[in-house]
Amino acid sequence: MAVNYNTAPLLTVEGLKQYFKVSSSFTVKAVENVSFKIYPGETYGLVGESGSGKSTIGRSIIRLYDPTAGRLIFDGMDISKKLSKSSSLALRTQMQMIFQDPMASLNPRKKIGDIVGEGLDIHHMYKNSAEREAKIKAILEKVGLAPEHATRYPHQFSGGQRQRVGIARALIMNPKLIIADECISALDVSIQAQVVNLMKDIQQETGAAYLFIAHDLSMVKYISDRIGVLHLGHLLETGTTDEIFSNPIHPYTKSLLSAIPAPNPAVEKNRAALSYDYKTSGIDYNLGTERLVDGTHYVKCTDEELEAWTR
Repeated sequence: MAVNYNTAPLLTVEGLKQYFKVSSSFTVKAVENVSFKIYPGETYGLVGESGSGKSTIGRSIIRLYDPTAGRLIFDGMDISKKLSKSSSLALRTQMQMIFQDPMASLNPRKKIGDIVGEGLDIHHMYKNSAEREAKIKAILEKVGLAPEHATRYPHQFSGGQRQRVGIARALIMNPKLIIADECISALDVSIQAQVVNLMKDIQQETGAAYLFIAHDLSMVKYISDRIGVLHLGHLLETGTTDEIFSNPIHPYTKSLLSAIPAPNPAVEKNRAALSYDYKTSGIDYNLGTERLVDGTHYVKCTDEELEAWTR
């Protein structure tokens, strides 16, 4: 669906920091001063290598972690501090998460109908048991499962079917924002395509926004309207999908894109992946600030670095 960037953002992340104190003398700085916005109906892709802080950002936004610093504004509410009863209720119903491992995120002792309907039970979002059952069956059909699957257990499903259950559990609350945390990385390639197409179809129907966290750049290109590139907890570059893929500015972004395999064997044979090592690059992420390159395309760097990279 078309995204209107003239409207107010659904989610605004400003200067998010997430630190984890390991001992009295050592603290892991997982996320360092990250800022971005997600608009209603938009898919924002967050990419980066393992350990870059992608999942930590998602968990901080949905408040599974308490942010160390920064502001989180969701649908006009500040959710970065201690949540009030009303803001907590709004957050738990209007923002949902699809987790990476579909088996680990489903209770093996519960039937699928109870797993999917748990949010309805907690927030009393039905008048009687008949309405509850109708809602569960309808959402299962929407994600490509049969109504009779509601009486089965998670171990009776394949990986792709379990991920559909996770999507159904998130969708049944009719959220405004869904955080998809590496939700296709554990699936076969053919099943990945099915799940991503399902997510796109559901977005067309419901108008929900996605924070799509992944390291598969090809899939992120396919589903995302805008992309943010994350490395060592820093958001280095953000822009529309076309801007990032056709005109990458930061050396790290260029190295990521150069690693994408080409489907044409003749092209793949001559493809040369660019190497990038932060320690020897001479770049200091802590010195760089957000520079506007073109339109909505931002790069975190100094003026001198931007001039050198765009020369």
